[in-house]
Amino acid sequence: MSTPFSSIALCFSGGGYRAAGFALGSLSFFEKIGLLNNVKAISTVSGGTITGVKYTQSLIENQTFSEFFKEYYQWLNEDQLVDNAINHIKGYNVWNQAENKHKHKNPINAFAIEYNKLTNHKTLADFENTKTHLDRVSFNATDFTNAIQFRFQNNDKPQRLFGNKLISEDYRNIKDNIKLGDIIAASSAFPGGFEPIAFPSDFMPNSNLKDIGLMDGGIVDNQGASVFLTTSEDTNPYSLFVVNDVSSPYIKDNETFEFAETTKFSKIISFLASPIVLLLMLILVIYTNLKNWWWLYSISLILFSLQVAINIMLFYVSASVSKMTNLSNTFKINPQRLGKYILNRLRSLMVMSGVVMLKNDRRQNASKLYKSYNEIAITSAIYELRCKEQNKPENALEWDKIKPYTKDISEKIKKVSAHCAAFGTNLWFDKNAKANNTLDQLIACGEFTTCYNLIAYLVRYHEDKINDKDNYLNEIFNLLLSSWEKFQDNPMWLINERSK
Repeated sequence: MSTPFSSIALCFSGGGYRAAGFALGSLSFFEKIGLLNNVKAISTVSGGTITGVKYTQSLIENQTFSEFFKEYYQWLNEDQLVDNAINHIKGYNVWNQAENKHKHKNPINAFAIEYNKLTNHKTLADFENTKTHLDRVSFNATDFTNAIQFRFQNNDKPQRLFGNKLISEDYRNIKDNIKLGDIIAASSAFPGGFEPIAFPSDFMPNSNLKDIGLMDGGIVDNQGASVFLTTSEDTNPYSLFVVNDVSSPYIKDNETFEFAETTKFSKIISFLASPIVLLLMLILVIYTNLKNWWWLYSISLILFSLQVAINIMLFYVSASVSKMTNLSNTFKINPQRLGKYILNRLRSLMVMSGVVMLKNDRRQNASKLYKSYNEIAITSAIYELRCKEQNKPENALEWDKIKPYTKDISEKIKKVSAHCAAFGTNLWFDKNAKANNTLDQLIACGEFTTCYNLIAYLVRYHEDKINDKDNYLNEIFNLLLSSWEKFQDNPMWLINERSK
């Protein structure tokens, strides 16, 4: 590693279009300052994978960056992904096309069809057979069969296995046939919104291998940083790691667990579970049947059946717990508390899987990356320049050292950063987002946040070199400062320049 920017590795986090736009901004700025060809590796997750894969496809087709940007920006701006996918689910013709006949007819494959159109049906083999500035790509999903990360990656080194260490060689032998669009679908199939995509039957026809369920890569690593942690410090080929992250490691107020209060739902469940109400409903069923009041009889029978089901469930749970624990004291659930019991358990499961586990994994991976490569790792976070507290970048290190070069963050930058940080992790832009030009703001945020973090990195670790006029870093640093001054005055200047 002779120079700080000789071999750069980029990570693009998950986060829907928020991540896709921010990642595009990062690529845009690296290209603007002439360092994009120094990017030798990318590791992506979920929404970041859309941008990473699309850029990889543009390299396969030998597009210029301007051609790539224009085509991809237009696709994002048209915002037809969800509408087209819904139409596929409703329709039949698309599933009868030769390239889709092997796919299960479900939402994740409806999106995969659109992603394959976006990437012109290019495959992993197409990338393997094309010489580009990227030596390594890793598009990451989660293996739901083996509970481990699943990496769609090229064979840049023999020891870097496609998939993971738990799959057989038979799966690796078919990787060349995998379409890039199907990889996007696997990497971005977030739980709750989608079902797992089946590998290999949803990826190619006529495979006799047992299916592996793949889902969103963010489940085990939402930054994509763990891909580079398998390399020892002595053999690390990269001079700089830049982790582009659109999620926060901290739990927001609306993400914390709150105990259920008495709600309509809890009242209804508790009411239906009451033995007294069950007895009264049985009497009503019998009475309405004798009176031939069929409409009232039907309603009361449905409610009675629901009550019976709830009480059978309560009995089963009580018996199962008593059997498992082998306690003489019988476990019973108070019907009046049943509604709150259910709500508290549902909420705790949602917070555990959607917040606690994801943020804990994120913190652990980030800590490992900085522990392994402390002086060559940067996190470029979507929220940091909103300067929420103390009028400085959030989580800024050595701000007193950086501030003389960057000056205070302008209110214009803070406003764009705050807007982008508040945007949801959607795969669409609603009317409000379109009215606020959110796509352009996301790209701009990726651009100026990358610019700031490169300045901060050079100031913290190479201040002597950036002030040496004979050192090449001095020229790069001056270019960064010139760009930063423009961003301070107009955060949108580069995206406006590109989208003309």
